[in-house]
Amino acid sequence: MKKQLFSMALLVSSFTFAQSWNTTGNSGTNPSNNFIGTIDNQPLILKSNNNAGFRLLPSGDVRIGLNDTDTASPAELKVYNSENTLVEVANSLGRFQIAKAGCDGCYSDKAGDTVLRNLGKNHNIIIAQPNDANDGSTYFGIQDSYNGIWVKFFNNAIARFDGKIKAKEVEVKANVWADYVFKKEYQLRSLEDVERHIIEKGHLPNIPTAQEVLKNGINVADMNSKLLEKIEELTLYSIEQNKKLQQQSKKIEVLENQSKELEKLKQQVQQLLSK
Repeated sequence: MKKQLFSMALLVSSFTFAQSWNTTGNSGTNPSNNFIGTIDNQPLILKSNNNAGFRLLPSGDVRIGLNDTDTASPAELKVYNSENTLVEVANSLGRFQIAKAGCDGCYSDKAGDTVLRNLGKNHNIIIAQPNDANDGSTYFGIQDSYNGIWVKFFNNAIARFDGKIKAKEVEVKANVWADYVFKKEYQLRSLEDVERHIIEKGHLPNIPTAQEVLKNGINVADMNSKLLEKIEELTLYSIEQNKKLQQQSKKIEVLENQSKELEKLKQQVQQLLSK
C-alpha cells in the first residue's frame, strides 16, 4: 500500500512539474518539452501593465513596441514606436544609437530622417571590411533605385563615384609637383619644337590625348602637376620674350639716338653748305 501511494505521489509530482514553470528557476528541463510559448498558430505575447510590448509571431519573426499597425512587414526583427524610434547598443564606453525621427527637430532636422549617433568616449563610426587581401574584390556601396550602386569603397583603398561631387574645398595629395621646370638642368623646348609637336601630335608635349582621357580618365593630382608644368614653361617663355623685348628696346633707343645725331649733323652740314 505504501509503495502504491509513493508511486502515485511521484506520478502526480511529475505531472505537476510538466504543467508548470517556476518563476524562481527550473532545473532538469528539456527544450523540446519545457518552454514558454505556444503550440498553435498564435503569437507569443509578453505584456507589462497589460501592454503587449513583445510579440513572437508564429513565423518566428519578432515585434517589439506598441500599436504597430503594419502587419505585412517582411522584417524578422522590428522595433516600433508611433513617434520617435530609438535602438541602442551600449557598453561601459558609450552608446551607439539608430534613431528614426518622428518629428522635425527630433534627433534630426526633418521628420522621417534615419540617424546614426555614437555617444560616449568618442564619436567614431567605423564601417569595417574584414578582408586583408587588398585586392579590390570586396566593397560597400551606396545606391538608389535609379542609379544603382553609384558609390563604391573597395578593400584596396579605392573609392569610385559614378556621379558628380560638389564640395567647398578638396585637398588632393600629390607625389610630384612641377617646380622641376625652374631648375637649371631642365631642358626647355624651343617654341619651334613645341609648334612641330602640336602639328604632328595634335596636343601639347607631356599632356595626354583626348582619346586617352576619354578611355582612362585622369588623375587629378597628376594632371594638375602637368598643367602647372605648362604654366611654368609659359612663364619661362614669357621671361625670355621679355628679355628679348628689353634688348630690342635698348637697340631701338640707341638707333633713335643715332638717328637724332645724324639729323643734327645733317642740319649742320646744310647750314655750312648754305653759307
